[in-house]
Amino acid sequence: MKKLLVIALALVMCLSALAGCSKKEEPEAPSGMKLASGDNVDYYMYVPEMWRVDKSDLYTSANFSSGDPTSISATAYAISSDIKSVGDWWAGFEKEMATVYTEISEVEETDAKLDGIKGKEYAFTASLAGQKYNFIITAVIKDYYVYYITYTSVPEYNENHLKERTQMVEAFKFEK
Repeated sequence: MKKLLVIALALVMCLSALAGCSKKEEPEAPSGMKLASGDNVDYYMYVPEMWRVDKSDLYTSANFSSGDPTSISATAYAISSDIKSVGDWWAGFEKEMATVYTEISEVEETDAKLDGIKGKEYAFTASLAGQKYNFIITAVIKDYYVYYITYTSVPEYNENHLKERTQMVEAFKFEK
């Protein structure tokens, strides 16, 4: 009987421990927004409630609709020790983009923040297979990772979602 009680108690403790680890506690979504990021990332990205979300283990993505291909995504990946700033990261990233996109416009660079961390924002246009796209990339470096949010739109819809893009960038939070 004593053995059975010890086994039952151990089982309850194990189940309690597993239940406590199953899901991270997330902050409340800002008004009119929903969580877009999955459980396997260390940030919270929120998008307007009407946007369609695609959760992945590697990135977070949402788009407006099939008729309006405007999208936003968040990506994080480890950087090498020779990357000391967002500018260093951007120099390599920009070279990689030039292998895929054509007609890349002059890039407008401004200071930006994600959850209070200073970084940069890069705005430009580029073409892929004859289709022109507008991009705004907001990037920061935190704990040997670059985190960047990419807003992508076609010119005819770009202005329609810039306010929402700003709200999404401002609502972005790192896990504490």
